[in-house]
Amino acid sequence: MKFITNTKIIKSFSLLELIFAISLISILTVVAVSKIGSGLDKANIIKIKNDIALIREGLKSYEDKQIYSNKNHILTSLEDSDNFLFDKILTRPILASNKNVAASWSKLSNSSYKVWLNDTESLTFSYKSDDYTFDCDYNNDYCKELTQ
Repeated sequence: MKFITNTKIIKSFSLLELIFAISLISILTVVAVSKIGSGLDKANIIKIKNDIALIREGLKSYEDKQIYSNKNHILTSLEDSDNFLFDKILTRPILASNKNVAASWSKLSNSSYKVWLNDTESLTFSYKSDDYTFDCDYNNDYCKELTQ
């Protein structure tokens, strides 16, 4: 639509063009936000998988050191403090959390740990000192996904 005022031509958008542009921007925003949200979920899953691998590798390393040094010291606890988890086997221990935050860990007992998958769901891992294993209930689908 063009208006002529004092030899100047002013161009403007019609109401239909504005509605179309706003609708398109809204749709793109919804798609982008949903992709970012699922990306965060994937990042949390990757972090948990990495934590589990590091813990298991730390346990394997501790067991190997016991065998090589011809000792038979059983590791009954994986940490010395309640604030830092797995500090006996990891060079950089995991900070313990008492909140339901995705990918955070908390200690339930001397041999039991909880990792939060999101703010409502968690998975419990158990440490067995007799064979240095760190596992969850394999009947749980989340356990299968995180430990494969």
